[in-house]
Amino acid sequence: MKDFGEYHLCLKKHEKAGFFTKTKCVLRRLSMDDKDEALALHRTMAGGANHEIFVPGTDDNFLRILEEGVVLGIHDGKRVICMRTVIFEADDEGFLDEDMGLSPGQMGRVAFSDYCIVHGGYRGNNLQFLTYYHMEAFLWDDFDYLCTTVSPRNIVSLRNVLYCGFYAFQLKELYGGYMRYLLRKDLKDGSAVRTKRHECALLRDYRAQQDIMNRGKVGYRLVRSTSGIWMAFGALAKLEV
Repeated sequence: MKDFGEYHLCLKKHEKAGFFTKTKCVLRRLSMDDKDEALALHRTMAGGANHEIFVPGTDDNFLRILEEGVVLGIHDGKRVICMRTVIFEADDEGFLDEDMGLSPGQMGRVAFSDYCIVHGGYRGNNLQFLTYYHMEAFLWDDFDYLCTTVSPRNIVSLRNVLYCGFYAFQLKELYGGYMRYLLRKDLKDGSAVRTKRHECALLRDYRAQQDIMNRGKVGYRLVRSTSGIWMAFGALAKLEV
């Protein structure tokens, strides 16, 4: 895998009493040398986590990702303020090929985007987008597919991953009984979604969404209306070049 390098950023940092400042930050791949600062952010976010939205791993699980996977981090000179994690073997790989249409031969070209966490003082800088696209470029040569999971109640993260080009293939219980979308992005095969004959279902109507996805359609966009937030579904297709 190629080297990642360093990228310098100037980010907005929220201060007390409604002020914000601009702070110089660095985006780079974290290593075990960063484990103390990385664990501090992980523990801060895990401590108040609503498991309906985010189920944090243990410290040991995070250190395994840091050592065996990839963690992109943003540092503000004092602490790690954002992390995006990627693993190459999901804890339960069975759901990937079972529910996302991947053959055993394709599984070796899959990376799993685990989660992205951002310190509260730096939210609003679009760091989920920024770290995702840097991660995609970093993984491009070695992988053909990216997969992830998102809670239907985590609207911000769900909208972000759909904007990044992921499709929702399934909605089921994971992580000890919490509902999650299973999403996949095909990096190189040119798949497209037919939007003219799409169907929609309310995010809170899990059964209706499952029925649509069981008929082969994928969720690709969120639509807000007076009745709530809806997922739009379309059929995957191949475009003739």
